[in-house]
This record gives sequence, structure tokens and C-alpha cells, in this order.
Amino acid sequence: MKIFKSGAKLSGGIVVAVLISFFLCASINAICQAVFTDTIGYKAHVYAQDSDKLVDSWEYKFYDPDGDGKDNGTDEKKAKYEEENYIVQKTAIVTSLEGKGMMVYVVISQILCGILIISFAGSNVYKQGFKDSNLVRIGHVKQDKLKGFKIGLVANVPFFLLFGLLVACGLGLLPTLRVTLYGYLNSCFYPVIYLISGCSNATTAADLNALQYVLLLVVQLIVPIISGIAYILGFKEINLTEKIVYKKGDK
Repeated sequence: MKIFKSGAKLSGGIVVAVLISFFLCASINAICQAVFTDTIGYKAHVYAQDSDKLVDSWEYKFYDPDGDGKDNGTDEKKAKYEEENYIVQKTAIVTSLEGKGMMVYVVISQILCGILIISFAGSNVYKQGFKDSNLVRIGHVKQDKLKGFKIGLVANVPFFLLFGLLVACGLGLLPTLRVTLYGYLNSCFYPVIYLISGCSNATTAADLNALQYVLLLVVQLIVPIISGIAYILGFKEINLTEKIVYKKGDK
């Protein structure tokens, strides 16, 4: 019963970690978009004065033969509408985040999200292990080395159910589910999920293959593994932070 209680409490912390990770990934993505993408044109929408009715629309791509990032061309269509006092609204067209830029985004965001989930999934379980080590010594409770892993499994039940939903959608038992949405709901591991699904350009659950489903299931086992390791470290009274600090001090 205590395992379910501890797991339910930990589950709330993981949900908070997911919410923080979502905004963290979005912020890093925005920074990488600004650094690694270029504006290559715009979409123009023309409206008459004092009217919401769309008169015309088109895409204009910059003419940049010298590669200096500046437009050397002229959008004659836009100039003509502006001369006739039409309102021309522009929406920038930018290159997609890919290659080096995408790898920078994936690595940085997953490292930060990883630190976050380790903190949320491991901190309280570590303390539980430390407390249980004393109770075992005096004979109040029996030793259970898998207690942390079990707590993590209980805590991750909502996300196991979400994975089950993805599988059901992939089998056609339920309406389709976009992999991006699944990733957002698992924001702590969104970069990893992106890599798993992106290798085959899968956009929906139906596009995923068997290996990808296996890998996505493995991702769902990360939280129980973190909790399991944290509990054992706490039970053995091993403080990794102190060990790292002492080693640096000795140098």
C-alpha cells in the first residue's frame, strides 16, 4: 500500500516535470530557430482599407544571388497594391530547423530535461531508501531492493496508459494520434521521441514500425529505472554529489 501511495505522490511530481519540460523545450527550440534558420521570403495577404475581406495572397521568395542574406529582388505585386492603398500583411517564410541546428536542439534540450526528470523522479525516492535502510537495521521493515523500481512503475502508470493509447491508434482501434502530440505529453523525453519517430519521418501512430514501438516502450521504463537506482543509492547511503565534490577537492 505504501508503494502505491509513494508512486501516486511521485506521479504528481512527474506531471510537473513534464509541464516544465514542455516550456523548456519550446524555449530552446525558439532560440535554435533564431540562430540556425533563415528568413527566405514571406506570404503576402492583401486586404482593402477598412475591410476584412481577402483580396489577394501569394508567396514571395527572396532573390539573394550573392548569399549576403539580403533581398536583391523587388516584389512588384506588393508595390502595386501598396500604391493603390491596399493593406498588405506579411508572414515570414523561414527555413526548417534541421541538420546541425536540430542536433543542437535535441542534445541540449534532452540533457536539461534529463536533469529535470532525474531530480523529480529520484529525489524523494532516494530519501525513502535512506529512511528504509534505518528501519531495516532495527527490524521494523523487510528489505526490498526493488521498492524504488516498483514506486517508479506506479508513478508512470499514466504514461504507460498514454503509450497504450498510441498503440491502439497505431492498430486502427482508435482515431489516429499524431506522434508530435504524444511527444508533447511526454515532454521530458520529447527530443528522444523525436529522434525515434523522425528516423522514418513518422507523423502519426500508424506510421510507426514495430521497432519504434519497442523503443518508445523502453523510454517509458526510464522513470522506474531512475527511481530504482535512486532508492538503492539512498538505501546504501551513497551520496553521489558529495563524492563528486570530494573528488574535485582532492585534485
